[in-house]
Amino acid sequence: MAKVLSNSGRAARLMLIRKLSIIIIALVVLAAGFMVLRSHGLLKFVKNANLQEELPEAISPKIPANIDFEKYLIVSNAQENNSLKTEEQLKAVLEFMKKDYQTINIDQQVQDLSGFDCIFLTFERLDFLKNLSDYTDYVNAGGNLVFLTRPVTDKSLKSISSLLGIRENLGEIINTYGIKMLADVIIGAGDFKSDTDTIINSSLRLELDPEARIFIVSYEDIPILWEQNYGKGSFIVFNGTMLNAKNNRGLIAGIIALAKENLIYPIINLKMIHIDDFPAPIPAGRDEKIYEEFNRDIPQFYKEVWWTDMIKISKKFDIKYSSFIIESYNNVTEPPFPRGDSKDIKNLLFFGKELLGIGGEMGLHGYNHQPLAMKGHIKQDLEYIAWKSENDMAESIKELMRFVKSVFSQYSFRAYVPPSNILSPEGRQAVIEGNPDLKIIASVYLTNKEGDVYVQELSIAEDGIIEFPRISSGHENEDGKMWSIYNGLNLYGLFAHFIHPDDVLDPDRGGGKSWTQLSREFASILEEVNQDYGWLRSFTISPAGQELVKYLECKPQIEYKDDIITIYTEDFRPDIYYIMRTKRKIIESEKCDYLKISDDAYLLTIKDAICSLKLEVK
Repeated sequence: MAKVLSNSGRAARLMLIRKLSIIIIALVVLAAGFMVLRSHGLLKFVKNANLQEELPEAISPKIPANIDFEKYLIVSNAQENNSLKTEEQLKAVLEFMKKDYQTINIDQQVQDLSGFDCIFLTFERLDFLKNLSDYTDYVNAGGNLVFLTRPVTDKSLKSISSLLGIRENLGEIINTYGIKMLADVIIGAGDFKSDTDTIINSSLRLELDPEARIFIVSYEDIPILWEQNYGKGSFIVFNGTMLNAKNNRGLIAGIIALAKENLIYPIINLKMIHIDDFPAPIPAGRDEKIYEEFNRDIPQFYKEVWWTDMIKISKKFDIKYSSFIIESYNNVTEPPFPRGDSKDIKNLLFFGKELLGIGGEMGLHGYNHQPLAMKGHIKQDLEYIAWKSENDMAESIKELMRFVKSVFSQYSFRAYVPPSNILSPEGRQAVIEGNPDLKIIASVYLTNKEGDVYVQELSIAEDGIIEFPRISSGHENEDGKMWSIYNGLNLYGLFAHFIHPDDVLDPDRGGGKSWTQLSREFASILEEVNQDYGWLRSFTISPAGQELVKYLECKPQIEYKDDIITIYTEDFRPDIYYIMRTKRKIIESEKCDYLKISDDAYLLTIKDAICSLKLEVK
């Protein structure tokens, strides 16, 4: 006889059927949703808005009249090419430090030298200088005279050699290689030494008096930088020629600090890591070196090893990545531009979401990796294909925008990095036309031997675009790279560095090293930066651009009076950061925070347009 279910049994059965139905329907919906996602149908609903607050209105204080602010004098020789180059770099340093200066040629005279905090000589032949005795008298009375280039042995040098601390001048000019820092002339680099031939000077072979304070020697111990007291003042002599190059501006800033008892100047105070070509199409297949080390093909390596390591590095060293997207690696330079496939969109979605999840930012690198330049612009033998018109370049950027907006529809891509750091004037205009959200172009700080890269100063261009160069690059921890980093940090308070995901695949950029080696060296660079410059703030490119605007637009005037220093900052926005170089101790401050960052340096955080510091009594 058939078994009759009770009412409660039937209810339980119906409940079970209903639950199973819900589960089945949910699985079908999820599967369908996954299929739609795979077919790109829902990607347009991914929202990652990156709204950015506007900078506050700048304010300026009322500055009392008749305050004796800093002033510097530069004396150059218009007939010496090296003198003019050194003068150019010195002027750039003083302008970034926001210092007033005056320039004269060696055949000109200044009636009263006593009004200058420091005087710089950028030439080598002292015989051409009018009234050398006026300058030695200036030092004797308490001034500071700095020789920024190696002098030659002429009558005038012989006449003042003893005043400069030179015991014996052998009269021989030699090339000196490498460097040994004997003091913290550059903040955080007091023990730096290198025998690399990337640091070369033309120097006098000489011996110094025991009283001379030596700060830098060549790797073979030839004195390069020293100070010698004379009367109430001092001579500071740089026995070399390297200060004519942009890469050594931080050293010039350190030399100025030697010549000025208390020196205060603004900095940006931030660190950034850029990843060029990321996200970008990942090559299929296997790299034997990577497969041998990780047992993974190239796509697996990037997703499971490289990116995992990059996240760990970000967290360990407090780094926020800015990445710059490539849609395709094809060589098409005229419309129509083939669109990225589903695999490329999945990579953009996966890596983009992960990057944003750890506080990163995305910018643009290019539709493909062909630099935006027409025929004749590129001098390097890179086998790139020239573009035929500015319009074609603009159309390629519009296609890139279509590609990125298909995934990140609410996202503003404010920054652009030129492929291979090459960008023509036409290409620059094309990027602006193709991306209305563009605010920043980030290329390179130093030129190359061919002179075809887009070299930048920290600046705001006439069209309002922020020019924000990267100062260093690569995974390998090399002396020349660290020297660039130290110099950028000492003058600007800026660590701006870029790498590529495929450095490990490139024998030139990766030096033939494994990812394990490269990641360790990269981490060692960041560890050194964190150890010696732990006060730096971590930023991505867009907010960093706003910080750069604050730095560039502020105009400090500093009054040094007895033991009180008053800082007046025109076009002030909170917070403005300064470095103060001093041997004295700060004992009190008003509307200013301070942090000791080396034996003779403080980081100042300025909270108002007028602030003050009180120093310990001498």
